[in-house]
Amino acid sequence: MNMKKVIYIFSIMAATMVVACSSGDSIISRNKDNRVVATVDNKELILGDILRDMPEGLTGADSATFAKMYIDNWVLNNLKLARAEKVLTTQEEVNRLVEGYRQSLIMRQLDQYYVDEELNTEITDEQIMTHYKLHSQQFTLDHDKVKGIVVRVSKDFRNSSSLREALSEASKNGIQEISAMAEKHDLQMNDLTGEWVTFSDFLSYLPTVRTRNYDNLLSKGKVQTMKADDVTFYFTIIDIIEKGKKAPIESVTDDIRRMIYAERRSLIIERYEEELKREAMEKRRIEINDAEMMHALESRPKITTEEIELDEVKESI
Repeated sequence: MNMKKVIYIFSIMAATMVVACSSGDSIISRNKDNRVVATVDNKELILGDILRDMPEGLTGADSATFAKMYIDNWVLNNLKLARAEKVLTTQEEVNRLVEGYRQSLIMRQLDQYYVDEELNTEITDEQIMTHYKLHSQQFTLDHDKVKGIVVRVSKDFRNSSSLREALSEASKNGIQEISAMAEKHDLQMNDLTGEWVTFSDFLSYLPTVRTRNYDNLLSKGKVQTMKADDVTFYFTIIDIIEKGKKAPIESVTDDIRRMIYAERRSLIIERYEEELKREAMEKRRIEINDAEMMHALESRPKITTEEIELDEVKESI
């Protein structure tokens, strides 16, 4: 039977049973959760597995869709695993990889257990500033950042001089006058003064061409214009931080918080790992035979110069 048909049949079975469950039918009861709904080789997927992982509140068509996707994924995963065992490596190597992955998952969970127990999530402004000063070299800008305003007007707009004046005074008087003018005349205004943006992001509000260089527009306090069809864009840059300078602290605060969290997490894990090793050494749970290891390494057959040259010749052929 074609695999798509098999999956479809299993999906219909699961969907029918789940929908029945949601409508109060007695087809699915607790003692029938072990009903097999899909099989790949000698592995079985039982209804209880699907119900266990199904989000609460799913009913009707939603529960049927979830069941179908669950079965599809389960079938495909088991088919891929079986194929991998055949074509990629030996069973012994597969078992080693699976065990290694299992152990890594357990160790990550253990790390997270200690982190959840000890991590202090409170980060003060003073701590952020201290980190900013100590690691200032990490916050060097690799692009220009600006604050500015872009106003788009139609060809019928008759107050260009007033708009220019308001834009030229924006750095001193703020954007209230420009906002009022934009609202009165139904102008499209982009206020980019609240936070630092890259110069390229600022240019995206203008009718620019991606392949062209617009560094000549990077001018503080100057009111400039660009036209596209019947529309004119008035814009001004009220502040600039040039590439190579240190990023303003307000633009990297979230990054610093993540760095501080990462540092605290790393310290917690490092501390409990050292404690584990110390306790194990005190209780003589650890024994390392350096002499035996060195003897084994020294006993390994050495590769001669001739063998190396021969291998190189083989690789070049």
